[in-house]
Amino acid sequence: TQALLNATALARKLTMAEVIAEEYGSRIATAPIPILASCHKDDPLQLDRVILKRVELLPHASFTLVEEHVGLKGEKLLAFARAVARRIGEIGDSDYRPRIHLDLYGTLGELFEMRLEPLADYLGELRKAASPYELLVESPIIARTQTEQLASFHRLRELLKEKGIAVGLIADEWCNTLEDIRMFADQKVSDYVQIKTPDLGGINNAIEAVLYCKMHGMGAGLGGSANETDQSARITTHIGLACQPDFQLSKPGLGADEAIMIQTNEMARTLALVRTRG
Repeated sequence: TQALLNATALARKLTMAEVIAEEYGSRIATAPIPILASCHKDDPLQLDRVILKRVELLPHASFTLVEEHVGLKGEKLLAFARAVARRIGEIGDSDYRPRIHLDLYGTLGELFEMRLEPLADYLGELRKAASPYELLVESPIIARTQTEQLASFHRLRELLKEKGIAVGLIADEWCNTLEDIRMFADQKVSDYVQIKTPDLGGINNAIEAVLYCKMHGMGAGLGGSANETDQSARITTHIGLACQPDFQLSKPGLGADEAIMIQTNEMARTLALVRTRG
């Protein structure tokens, strides 16, 4: 599907974003789509670089082991969030206000044994640690089944609202196909879903997933895998410009710099070409 889109754009002398927008009746963005920089949590120089580049969301990072990455009392994750917020304040421009994004791979559900009340309270502490920046957490819990995942996310979101804790929840695991994404959006169990482009198969499914989320009031993160190509990364940016998700994940790789360069330049070129045609 990537090849077919690219061939159609070349034959018609249009950008891929214009082809998508025409076919799906969407409106092309007038500014670049925000990028979520995917960084190693143990690389402070990489964090510095994405801050200085004014990336809109950071650092993604991956917290996969409770004791090693989160801490048996959650202390390591809290310390990491504080360190990121502090570093943004130390070297970032005075008007730079990124969102802090943390990918937790279900570790909080494991730490709190799926007890959602104390888990919500902990997210309140994590929110304070990330202050004054907005906080998004991806997959704080991973349940045993999709049904349990939907119910747990729904209840956790309710608890956060009841407690006045402003944390954005992102669904990833158990939300893999276009049908899954529609289900999560219909039930409004999270604030965002990560749309994993390779998992969805054809790019038509990724396009439809973003548009469905927007139509049904669900935030959309246009994501994927670090193990992609520069071509798939560029084509994903065209999908982003044509469908306008809330943000897109930096890819390919986990180096951040190269992915940001590829995506930022592709969006700049595309928007410049679109503007020349009015």
